[in-house]
Amino acid sequence: MGTSRRTLLTAAAALPLLGACGGTRARTGAVRFEGWDYEASLVQQNLDSFGRANPDLRIEYTPITSSQYVRKVVAEFTGDNGPDALYCYDDSLASWAEAGYLQPLDGLPGVDEVYQGLYESNAKALTYQGKRYGLPYYTDSHGLLYNAELLAKAGINTPPASLGELEAQALRIKQAGILRYPIGFPAQLSDTWASWTWSLLYASGGTPFTDDLRPNAARDPAVRAVLDWVRRAATVSKVIDPASLQQTPVPLDNAFMAGQYAFTIGARYAVRAYNDPARSKIAGRAELGYVPSLDGRRLGTVGNTRMYCLAAHTQVKEQAYRLLRYLGGYNEHGVPVTARFWFLKRGLGFAFRALERDPEITAELARFTDPAVYSGLAAIAKSRNVLSVPWYAEYEHGMQKTMQRLLTDQSDAAEAATALDDSAGLLARRYS
Repeated sequence: MGTSRRTLLTAAAALPLLGACGGTRARTGAVRFEGWDYEASLVQQNLDSFGRANPDLRIEYTPITSSQYVRKVVAEFTGDNGPDALYCYDDSLASWAEAGYLQPLDGLPGVDEVYQGLYESNAKALTYQGKRYGLPYYTDSHGLLYNAELLAKAGINTPPASLGELEAQALRIKQAGILRYPIGFPAQLSDTWASWTWSLLYASGGTPFTDDLRPNAARDPAVRAVLDWVRRAATVSKVIDPASLQQTPVPLDNAFMAGQYAFTIGARYAVRAYNDPARSKIAGRAELGYVPSLDGRRLGTVGNTRMYCLAAHTQVKEQAYRLLRYLGGYNEHGVPVTARFWFLKRGLGFAFRALERDPEITAELARFTDPAVYSGLAAIAKSRNVLSVPWYAEYEHGMQKTMQRLLTDQSDAAEAATALDDSAGLLARRYS
């Protein structure tokens, strides 16, 4: 790939941080491993287990603030100072593979075995242009998370099935003086994706892109209707918290666990933390439901896959891949130990089919949520088809800005849908 295209992929994110990179770091023989900062202490605990079994390896683990992760890693790779092994969002795979940051794993020991044991959608998410780039970290689908106690205080016995019901229930809670803003979303501009937006669109059967990746938001009445609901709920009925514009997922989680919201949309695994008495003030009252749709039907939600990848130019490939196999593969007994570890510790969804039959996992799932809803969300989840293009990250950033304009009444649904299509068209032409 030519320099101009690489610059197009990375410059906007990388330039503010290049000065901090300090050029190429002298290699120490250790495996440099980087990831976003989700549960860094548990990551280190798992790495310590790996280290005890592999005393000849030294792992230098660096957690990076989630909202800055993509920009920081891009800056490091652009400055020839990237890690050897790293987390990767499915959002970033296409652009990072195109930019030459990652190397395919095809032909490495155990890769075929891992992919044969994955759900088809996850195997596809780890693959770009026919090459396998990742081993699975976790996967999940998104649902409605709600505080059943707050609903009960307002005389509400069942969660909303439609967006109209969601708005009406939120208004009822608001008018009863229980909460001023019953709905919270993580709507701050971020390196990561706006999962709540995609969840709302897919729940109502919206198709921002056709199967052949033509922009479709302005032509799809479901997309426009969902966008109109967002604007109305934020600026007319005013049930969406304006503070959503300043929130990323972790602060949103903390606010929900403090009882500050009745509704949000997030990953299924969040309900485990929300019901953990050691972490949450609302433990035992958080419930998981289907994302409300325009007409109350259960048409879909969004799913995502996170992965472990190998840097293209690592000088410790064998050692780094040994770490990847521990994190994203099987042990000598054929058990995906790290995927199992994350589910039992934090409820993170797994990409390995065999774990469905693990009795300890089945018992743990029933402890913090309704297994039927949990499985039902996975059954209707859809992957974002636009992830297969190298300009997705830039499109996502524009989508977040578009949603912010809706939330602040600076545009209407028709303008927002047109803006999404115009952004996609411009990026497709730029990258062609």
